[in-house]
Amino acid sequence: MASKIVVIGAVNGKFSEMFAKLATLHAKQNFAFAIIAGDLCANIGTAADADREELAKLLRGDITVPLSTYFALGAQSLPVEVVDVLEKNEGELCPNLSVLGRKASIKTSDSFRIVAVGGAHAGSGDQVVPQYAAYYTDSDAQAVGKGLTNADIVVTSDWPAHIRDGGESQYTVASPAETESIADLCTSLKPRYHFSASEAFYEREPFFHNGPTPRSVTRFISLAPYGNSAKRKWIYAFSLEPSADAPQNLPPGCTSSPLTGTKKRKLDSQQSDFNTFRYANGNGTDHYQPDYRRQKRSRNNAPPTPSQCYFCLSNPTCEKHMIGSIGSDVYLTTAKGPLSTRQTFPDLGFPGHILLIPVQHQPTISAMTPAETRKSIVTEMQQYRAALQSMLVEKPKGADGLAKLGAVTWEISRNSGVHLHWQFLPVPVDMVRRGLVEAGFDQEAANLNYPKFVKGFKEMEEIEEGNFFKVTIWSEALRKEMVMPLDGDFRFDLQFGRRVLGKLLGLEQRTHWKDCAQTVGEETADAEVFKEVFKKFDFGLEEEEVS
Repeated sequence: MASKIVVIGAVNGKFSEMFAKLATLHAKQNFAFAIIAGDLCANIGTAADADREELAKLLRGDITVPLSTYFALGAQSLPVEVVDVLEKNEGELCPNLSVLGRKASIKTSDSFRIVAVGGAHAGSGDQVVPQYAAYYTDSDAQAVGKGLTNADIVVTSDWPAHIRDGGESQYTVASPAETESIADLCTSLKPRYHFSASEAFYEREPFFHNGPTPRSVTRFISLAPYGNSAKRKWIYAFSLEPSADAPQNLPPGCTSSPLTGTKKRKLDSQQSDFNTFRYANGNGTDHYQPDYRRQKRSRNNAPPTPSQCYFCLSNPTCEKHMIGSIGSDVYLTTAKGPLSTRQTFPDLGFPGHILLIPVQHQPTISAMTPAETRKSIVTEMQQYRAALQSMLVEKPKGADGLAKLGAVTWEISRNSGVHLHWQFLPVPVDMVRRGLVEAGFDQEAANLNYPKFVKGFKEMEEIEEGNFFKVTIWSEALRKEMVMPLDGDFRFDLQFGRRVLGKLLGLEQRTHWKDCAQTVGEETADAEVFKEVFKKFDFGLEEEEVS
């Protein structure tokens, strides 16, 4: 059963006024409990006589706290007399008012799990810190979440690092402190609500976390101080059911989590030769010519010819043991260093990551000649994709009678590329239905400050006349296309498609193909399973039989 909860920003010693207002609201709403997310007391160093008298009244019991209330340890040190009372009364300051402290994990009488980290960030040390000191370390943030996999509410003084990335909500005053350890805590616990306090009100769009579906969704809200002159929002009331399951449908405006989006490692491929991008990355430009935008190719640094290109069948070192089907103008191959594994989609029997590669050596479809061949290449690419999708439909179905798997196809088309190809990857159909795939690509583009995806048909047609990155999202009941223009001076990450889908599938450690190396025997075995599974749908085999 859902309960009503109320959260308040910094009180800063205004106890009589705030608790009187809270009592009026409580009489109407019957809250289960309240949380004060910011500083409870006024600043010790600047406290006026009126503030000291307010504190004395609270400690004497002259101010009534109308309901069970938990207060966070803010960035300001607590007065000595407050610390003395808390130590004597095991964290209770007065009837109905208890501290959450520097690091706390509690379960309320209504079965809500609240996790709190209070005070200002003091680095990564693991030194012994007094229980009510107004600072925390990275070790504190790690320790408080140890052994927990979820929480209903997280309360922190600092904001999670990167929390505003990819969001449209604006924060109008000086930025508050943000830390990686708080971001890691939120990512680990996947709370339904994460509260903090700041000089102004801020509410980020809800975001979903990586993991199995249905995905946990977090709402991050930071409240302004009580009684602020700008009349910024200082109180937030909501209803919540303890330990409820993750939502089946994403709330409006939901994005993927911004908390892991900017943790990038330097890609090995960015300083490697062309052949290191083999099969599982982009179209080859940044691998072969890292500084293409800053210098022209010289005669000694020309694009690879077909005999040097690892996508060309004429190259003697082309790894033909991975080829699964050859048509008239296009062939299929399993991906080298596939993002997914055999365990990702066990019903398939092989990883499922497939590349569709035109035989003609060109960086874009528009560069392929003659026009008749160009048209037949596009047709055959689409036929192969449709055949792969039909293969997924034949696999075990869900309770609704539809396929359990959808699919994502993505491509990088640039005039400066080497050899165009499409990448095809199955995904759980629920990700498609709930808009998780589309939201994941939108969010990662925002995290990296890339151009926004265009989704209107006419607009996409115009963009596809130039350089672009394209995503096609498919299920039996839905098809969605989205295109990002690549004309610009930004450096496009060739791992972008893998990065997004790796996050969605919980395979972030496999973002780069070099981290997913297989033996030739394993690659051959996967290709053989793929050929057997795909045999029923392989029109290339039909052509061979007819001839």
